[in-house]
Amino acid sequence: IISLAAQRELIRGEIIEKEDAEYLNFLQNAGFAYTRDQERASSDILNDLKSGKVMDRLLSGDVGFGKTEVAMNAIFKCVKSGFQALFFVPTTLLSSQHYKTLSQRFSKFGIKVFRLDRFSSAKEKSSLQKALKENEPIVCVGTHALLGVKAENLGLIVVDEEHKFGVKQKEQLKEISQHSHILSMSATPIPRSLNMALSK
Repeated sequence: IISLAAQRELIRGEIIEKEDAEYLNFLQNAGFAYTRDQERASSDILNDLKSGKVMDRLLSGDVGFGKTEVAMNAIFKCVKSGFQALFFVPTTLLSSQHYKTLSQRFSKFGIKVFRLDRFSSAKEKSSLQKALKENEPIVCVGTHALLGVKAENLGLIVVDEEHKFGVKQKEQLKEISQHSHILSMSATPIPRSLNMALSK
């Protein structure tokens, strides 16, 4: 883990810094005012995305505190900058919930949302593979089934409930694209000091 983290420190990350009226419109469409913590977390993440270094950040907060909304800011910037984003979740139920949330939130802004888990049809899998192969800027929510996809134009990987993924799966995630940013989210209060030390 330490050696991979050291290697990632030397990698030049994709620079994602799209600042425009559409992004401000997206923020205003949240349907609620951000808390101070949400604003700070969003700001820190967006600074990472445009820093030129790959991001490895852990976003921690209780269930219902709006971690997904913060992650959607990063996904919005990523896709609107021409990159693809993958959103990993540990269960098909979460996959379904996040797919619904992202679809509703992004529908007004022309961002295509895909889903990949054991309930995805052959047609859905085929259209996802086509979009990934053609480097179309999209976001895909899915379970560990996403570990098998090839995304050449990957800007961001979001991992929800990261403690439910095994170390090997997490290392596989990082190997999918060395140049992509990684945002892990967790509501678990267990102090993972190594993870926190490495991912700020």
